[in-house]
Amino acid sequence: MRPVIFGWAVVLAAACVACSSDASLIETVEAFRAARDAGRYDEARTYLSSDPRVWFESRDGEGGPMKDGAGPYKAWDEHFNSKGEHGPWTVDGRTVWAVATESNDYYRLVERDDTPTYRITYFFDEEGLIEGYMISDAYPGQPSPPKVSREDEFEAWAAATHPDEWSYLRPDGKLDPTGDRAGRTLALLELWRAAVGLPPIEPDVSADR
Repeated sequence: MRPVIFGWAVVLAAACVACSSDASLIETVEAFRAARDAGRYDEARTYLSSDPRVWFESRDGEGGPMKDGAGPYKAWDEHFNSKGEHGPWTVDGRTVWAVATESNDYYRLVERDDTPTYRITYFFDEEGLIEGYMISDAYPGQPSPPKVSREDEFEAWAAATHPDEWSYLRPDGKLDPTGDRAGRTLALLELWRAAVGLPPIEPDVSADR
């Protein structure tokens, strides 16, 4: 019986190590996010590898550099009072991911009724440090839920009535959140709502980001 007991002991010990490893990865993600969100960037960097990267949709190429609290959507998120919540973290090998939901004043202004979701995935190196993260579809391979909003109507109006401004706000037809585009997008949204007879919307500052 001893070999059997010893074998089970090895299995149980290995399982405990795996659980501990999973928990530590999640703790690292949460500690990093808490430090970053509080502006404690020196502390946040202690959880990162020497050259952390950021990817969108797929982990192709080298990605972009991860900066201290200054991602491309920082100004946009602040201007439109973006707020997000995430579900439970899932550990898959050396990655940790969760599905998150987002709300902001931009969605309210275009009267978007569905709840936008996305997946955030953190990647770890062999030393247990975060080597980057990726924002992608919440449920890869599954059809996205229908988007119910007046965004297409706003975009058509903006392109027809303010073509130069719209070209600046949407270079190559894609949203660019950098620079002063958040404020100028808000001004154009307010003009559109007034033009089509929609009431103004007060900024939502009721919840923490």
